Amino acid sequence: MQWGDLYVTTLKSDEHGYINVDYTSKAVKADPNNYVYAGNTNPLYNIGWRNNFEWKGLSLGFLISARVGGVGVSLTQAVMDAFGVSQTTADARDNGGALVNGFRIPAQPYYQTIGGGTAGVGSMYVYSATNVRLAELTLGYDVPVSKLVGFVKSMNVSLIGRNLFMFYNKAPYDPELTASTGTYFQGIDYFMQPSLRNIGFSVKLRF
Repeated sequence: MQWGDLYVTTLKSDEHGYINVDYTSKAVKADPNNYVYAGNTNPLYNIGWRNNFEWKGLSLGFLISARVGGVGVSLTQAVMDAFGVSQTTADARDNGGALVNGFRIPAQPYYQTIGGGTAGVGSMYVYSATNVRLAELTLGYDVPVSKLVGFVKSMNVSLIGRNLFMFYNKAPYDPELTASTGTYFQGIDYFMQPSLRNIGFSVKLRF
């Protein structure tokens, strides 16, 4: 066992791994006493690539960052599924039920069983934490102010954007955020605030 290992509950299943579905009610049952290893919340590695281009006083810089490896659990998605207000449950209703073992079963009892946050089935809400994003983008211009103002040697104005968008992310939340810094809550999404884009303006003067 390693620091960051994540164990989750499952649905009852047979020896072949098929989920048990009641032939009459078409219901599934949780197995709250059976915990399985979902993965580790820590990334295998973090990488980044920064570059900058300049041409006739114009500059363009960017930073692409990536987190590779690790898993997380979205209890937010579980609660939304339990109340039937997620896109997943809407799609299941439109398609005639939830797909289990290759067959459709009634959506409402299924999602009320697996959903519900900490009372739900965690194995159904495990997501890869791997993500690649445009972490920073800078567009700058060197204003020729030295010809107008003698004591100012140079002036640069820049538009700076951070955390602009994801190139790749399979989780329904930002894996770089955490709902709590507590010892036993790493890698858990529980109604976290969404990550934000930041856009700013910079002026640099050299005298």
